Amino acid sequence: MFPEAGDEKWPSNSSSSSSEETEGDGAAWSSQYPTCAGKEQSPINIQTSQVSENKALRPLKLSGYGLQEGEFQLINNGHSAQLSLPSSMQIIGGMSHVYTAVQLHFHWGGKTAKFHGSEHRINGVQYDSELHILHYNSEQYNSSNEAQGQTNGLAVVSVLIKAKEDQENVHYEKLFSYLPKISNVGDNVTLSSIEIQHLLPHDYSRYYRYNGSLTTPPCSENVTWTVLAEPVIISKAQLDELQNLLLNSNHQSLQNNFRKVKPLNNRRVEANFSPKEEKALHTHSPNTWSCQKGKESQSQSKPKHKNKAAKRHSDH
Repeated sequence: MFPEAGDEKWPSNSSSSSSEETEGDGAAWSSQYPTCAGKEQSPINIQTSQVSENKALRPLKLSGYGLQEGEFQLINNGHSAQLSLPSSMQIIGGMSHVYTAVQLHFHWGGKTAKFHGSEHRINGVQYDSELHILHYNSEQYNSSNEAQGQTNGLAVVSVLIKAKEDQENVHYEKLFSYLPKISNVGDNVTLSSIEIQHLLPHDYSRYYRYNGSLTTPPCSENVTWTVLAEPVIISKAQLDELQNLLLNSNHQSLQNNFRKVKPLNNRRVEANFSPKEEKALHTHSPNTWSCQKGKESQSQSKPKHKNKAAKRHSDH
């Protein structure tokens, strides 16, 4: 979630192996970027009992999220795996303005079993990973760089990711299969086609909405967050790849690149559905969480052959 695709602004004394905020108080961030200590920071813990239903919030209307052909760079920028996105990808409904896509990237854990890795939490539940799709307000601003510090400048669509045994997500695998090729910082590969709609949950019509910030420096507080209510399922083997295939600038495993949740500070969190519908989904720990939709794993996942990962890695 940064001004320019592939241009991430991290403090010079922050750790590349994990978010400074994961294991500390983030003092290094706020000393160089005062906004990181602001009152409208992200991520947050979404307590559904405190969420207000807003029936005026319409489902997201997306354009260009289907099959795109061209040149799309996937890079290890030292902090995540980041994919550049075409300007033809836009949010054209469900927001106050038209927002144009810039890039997507992931957050994950991995250092210990307790670090599940998502940035946002629902009723205290931290998911295994989180996908962020960054957009800027292209109605009012000419670029993401210009929009970064401006009112209503940025918007992020957040996808919570849960890992299950033997539930390979074929759509995520198309992206994860390139991870061995970008193991070192600066390594990149060019994809000839992408289809981002398949990285979203089967039903992305329901979401939480609040005003927050970028979750990395400069922590700009002008982000409209849309956290999708339905998570996506990947396999535990795929999560293991995400947690262990990339290295940081110190040639250590790139892990725990998530920020701790921040105080809500009287901000309003809304949903375009009744939050009571989601309470049962998000009251268990990730280890006991079960999908009540059923259809999401059927539409996006398939049993994974035990030897497939080893074979694919030998091919690379």
